[in-house]
Amino acid sequence: MGTKKSVTKKVQISIDKKLANDAEAIFEDIGLNQATALTVFYKKVVAEGGLPFDLKQTPEQRRNCQLHEALTGIPVQKLESRGQIETWFKDETQDY
Repeated sequence: MGTKKSVTKKVQISIDKKLANDAEAIFEDIGLNQATALTVFYKKVVAEGGLPFDLKQTPEQRRNCQLHEALTGIPVQKLESRGQIETWFKDETQDY
């Protein structure tokens, strides 16, 4: 009598605790446990040949990137003393 070869694979991950708890609450509401939910996700990945959803930046993330790019080229003057700050505020060429 031979030994039965395992047909399952153990997958262990670390994930943000709040995210995991929030997701598990939803799984429970729809009658799934974590293992079943992940199995469904894996099956969907295989069936579609990739992730079953689009990964995109949120509009807020896009705006933040655009803002960062716009600010990158702006020269910044480091003001380290009270006198430098007062001079900067008195400078009529400053656009603030």
